[in-house]
Amino acid sequence: MSVSTMLSACFLLFAMTVTLNAEEIKLTATDGKPIFGTFIAAKANNDKIVLLFHQARSNRHEYDTVAPVINKAGFDTLAIDQRSGGPMWGEENQTVKAAGKSTEYAEAYPDLQAAVDWAVSKKYKTIITVGSSYTAALNFHLAKKNSNHITAMASFSPGEYLGKNLSVAKAARGLKLPVYVTSGSQNDELQRADDILNNANIKQLTRHRPKAGVHGASTLRKDRNPKGCQENLAHFMQFLNSL
Repeated sequence: MSVSTMLSACFLLFAMTVTLNAEEIKLTATDGKPIFGTFIAAKANNDKIVLLFHQARSNRHEYDTVAPVINKAGFDTLAIDQRSGGPMWGEENQTVKAAGKSTEYAEAYPDLQAAVDWAVSKKYKTIITVGSSYTAALNFHLAKKNSNHITAMASFSPGEYLGKNLSVAKAARGLKLPVYVTSGSQNDELQRADDILNNANIKQLTRHRPKAGVHGASTLRKDRNPKGCQENLAHFMQFLNSL
């Protein structure tokens, strides 16, 4: 796929085209909680999927303008509402609504695991997980515990958001799968990611330091990052297309 095609994700044309193929699904976490999501098939009988996890106070619609470009590259997508989230993007978080309240970040881990389990049950051979902010942190733990299933992972603005008992830096150490890490362009954003990656010894690490970036996967959206979304999306898609 050409760079010009990737860049068009910052606009709504692809979103309008692919929304027709969107399927609302409900997963069940290991603790029995319902998890709501949107599945989009890029093509029939696909064996590649990207699982999309949102940031704090957010919901699956964080990826509404990004998922269509991933689909265009040949990957199915599943974006979920986690139990820690809220009504960003003018949309409701259905998982939080069903639970009655939003939880602490670490409590959302079973939701991410449910998405991986669902992808495994569907016989996907390539499973890529994408985290944003607190789920960028949880994504390292997810990859560590599911190294036999997850093909690669991407973390947008990871940090030590999960408390002393869930060290993200410790989970990152020695990961053998391809890892993509980026963040906002602010010094504190870059430092939080560096603190996790220092001494992690990840052999297949792609580290993107954006010229213009904002927190989380929002860095790929034109409405949140008009100056940098094109370059950042192109760089991320190069990673996906290399897998």
